[in-house]
Amino acid sequence: MKIRQLEPPKKARIEIINMIDVIFFLLVFFMVTSASIIAMKGIKVDLPHASTAKTTDAKFITITLTKGQKLFVNGKKTNPDRLSAKLSQELIEYPDDVVVINADRDSNYGAVVNIMNISREAGATKFAIAAVTK
Repeated sequence: MKIRQLEPPKKARIEIINMIDVIFFLLVFFMVTSASIIAMKGIKVDLPHASTAKTTDAKFITITLTKGQKLFVNGKKTNPDRLSAKLSQELIEYPDDVVVINADRDSNYGAVVNIMNISREAGATKFAIAAVTK
């Protein structure tokens, strides 16, 4: 009787080519996504110049007023009628934050003063005006 000889067991292999394809796909996906997030968060504002402007490491709430009188709080578009409620909500979470007014150079001065008044009514006590150093 002839005994069949067993074949040697095959070694297990991990195919990494597919894994490399997936990794490159994820890399490209996250690069494109992060680039679009940066572009969306940037609000175009032409800040005034100041020779004595300083940078700070303090936590802050940013109120942006564009040339077209559009209003943003921390990068999110806000209706001027809802500014007080939005600031109150932000200041409840972080009461020691500095409110930074990031107004376009050509924006209305009265609108900036109005934002400061609304911020005070909402409970803000620390203010800063954004500017660019020369």
